[in-house]
Amino acid sequence: MPPATQQKVRDMSPQEQERFLQNNERFQSLPPERQTQIRQTLQRWNNLSPTEKNALNDRAVAWQRMSPEKRQYVQSTLLPKWQQMSPERKQVVTSRLHTLQGMSPEDRQAALNDPKFMRGLTPDEQSVLRGLDSMNAPSKP
Repeated sequence: MPPATQQKVRDMSPQEQERFLQNNERFQSLPPERQTQIRQTLQRWNNLSPTEKNALNDRAVAWQRMSPEKRQYVQSTLLPKWQQMSPERKQVVTSRLHTLQGMSPEDRQAALNDPKFMRGLTPDEQSVLRGLDSMNAPSKP
C-alpha cells in the first residue's frame, strides 16, 4: 500500500481496518500469505502504545526525507553494524545518543570529537553513534 493509505488504515479502529481490508480489491488479490502478513503487522501496530506509535511515525517521516544516498548508507552500513552489536552495547550507544540529543549542534560535534566522550566505544560503535546522530540531528537552515 502507498504510505498515505498505510497511515489511513493504521489510524482506523481494528474493526474499521478489517472492514477496509475485506472491501479492498487490491488487498483481496494478494496471496493469502501476504494478507496474513499485513493483518499481523496491523495487529502489532494496534498493540503499540501511543508513544511507540509516535516514535515509529517519526522514523518513517525521517526515512522519507532522507536522500537515496543516505538511505543506502543506513541499509548497507549503519544497520548491519547495529545488528551485530549485543543488546548491552546497543544500550551504551543509545545512552550516548540520548546525551548528544540534549546538546546544541556545536556541542554535539565537539562531543563526537572528544576522546573522553567516545572512550569505551569500539570504532564500529563510534561510527554507528555518528551515523545515528547525523540522522537525528536537526537539519541546518
